[in-house]
Amino acid sequence: MGLKVDSSFLKFVTMGAMGTRRVHELMTHAGLQPIELERYSRSNKIWSTKVKRLRLPDLLCVRTGLRVEVRAKSKFAIKMSDAENNPDRRWNTGLADRDMIAFVQIRELADGRMVAADHAELFWVEDLRTTEAQSRLGPAKSASEGAEKDREWASIVASRNGLVEGVEQDRFTAILEGGRRQTYQLRGKSLYVATGDAFAGGFQFLAGIPRAKAALPNVNEGQWSPRALLHADSAVDRYVAVKALGIVGEASDVQAITEIAEHDAEGRVALEAAATLVRLGQVRGIEILRAAIHNPPIDFLRMEALLALAEFRGEALAAQCAQLLVETARDDALRGDEARQAAIWGLGKDGLGAYRELMDLLDAESDEELVHAVCAFGPDAGVELADGLIGIVVDGTSSPRRRASASFILARTIAPEIAAPRLVALSNNVLVEAKNWILATLGQMNPTAVAPYVTNANLAAQLAPLHLTSPETNWTRSERLVDMLAFVRKQTVAP
Repeated sequence: MGLKVDSSFLKFVTMGAMGTRRVHELMTHAGLQPIELERYSRSNKIWSTKVKRLRLPDLLCVRTGLRVEVRAKSKFAIKMSDAENNPDRRWNTGLADRDMIAFVQIRELADGRMVAADHAELFWVEDLRTTEAQSRLGPAKSASEGAEKDREWASIVASRNGLVEGVEQDRFTAILEGGRRQTYQLRGKSLYVATGDAFAGGFQFLAGIPRAKAALPNVNEGQWSPRALLHADSAVDRYVAVKALGIVGEASDVQAITEIAEHDAEGRVALEAAATLVRLGQVRGIEILRAAIHNPPIDFLRMEALLALAEFRGEALAAQCAQLLVETARDDALRGDEARQAAIWGLGKDGLGAYRELMDLLDAESDEELVHAVCAFGPDAGVELADGLIGIVVDGTSSPRRRASASFILARTIAPEIAAPRLVALSNNVLVEAKNWILATLGQMNPTAVAPYVTNANLAAQLAPLHLTSPETNWTRSERLVDMLAFVRKQTVAP
């Protein structure tokens, strides 16, 4: 299955990940202990294989049991996706009354970068549910989104920072930055500010249909135990229990978690229990995940098992997890399946960081697998990896595909202060073919980063024309614009 470059979809996935990351930070700062409840909710990695998930909130505090669903918005509004005639796709499916919904504004800067607001606006699901009749449904979205609609609870958001000057029965007045006085009509909305309050423009609700805003709980107010949910009727509650016990669980919990991993009727709950066993150092968890990869009871559980295996970086069974990912990445029975791409990705920077295992995958036959292998390297790959990659570049027995992969990683991922001086030092001590690869690698790098290490005038002259094609000096190679160039160039069909 080929990768599809869908910049618009990536933008929305990125917004969601940024919003969830911001709320995770805010919860941590408040003394809570948040974890991802919905796997990959803080990531913008896109997989073509659709993993059928339980409808879960994005985050869970393992100290208080608070569950938080995050909604990232470019135009700030109290808005949720809703399919009113589909009980599995309602705006509150999978959400309990005392779950929280966090709205975060995401702004796009002129250079295309996106920035999350410092603040999140919080509401209890209960308060949105009890005022649902006062909300409004927008037009249907695209069929790819399940023909869902946006359900919006009317609200007031100021365009600029300001100060509340006065409050009357059905209106309030504010002084905005610059001195302009603005009167806002409530029209049945609840007021969330009082006279004298300062407010932020763009990302703070001053009033809205829900009766009140929520606040993060005091972490010292009572203790929450996930164990009470292990045998709950709700699959979501059981999922919450086993996920939390991966963080706060003890040896005495292993038997109950194993029972769920082996026998729970809901496949996602059983698989998550197996992942928790791995986190608790139990090899039985890896055995169950291996079975889910090789013979999944439900097809989508293979991908879910692979994504779970990538989460145990630095933990006791990380090496065994990496070995299972390597086996999957090389499994001929899965040739052409996105599972092999997921296994490769799980070995990299967003997974186990097992870069040494990726070295043998740099000449994969599949373009999709090769792209994932190259992009899986992270800037934390240090000296030893750099030397290994340079060895591939200068080795005449390496395939051109493998050399090109290593060259790209050295040029665009490895820290220049590590890669550049090593490449420069070798440039006069290798055969012509190897030197050409060294020049090609240095030529892809940021000229400013390379310059301090190039003291030989002849080498500098050889690199000068190559650096004219680097992304930092040539706008046609800019990562931000190269897709746009290719897209517009394809628009050549004659009328």
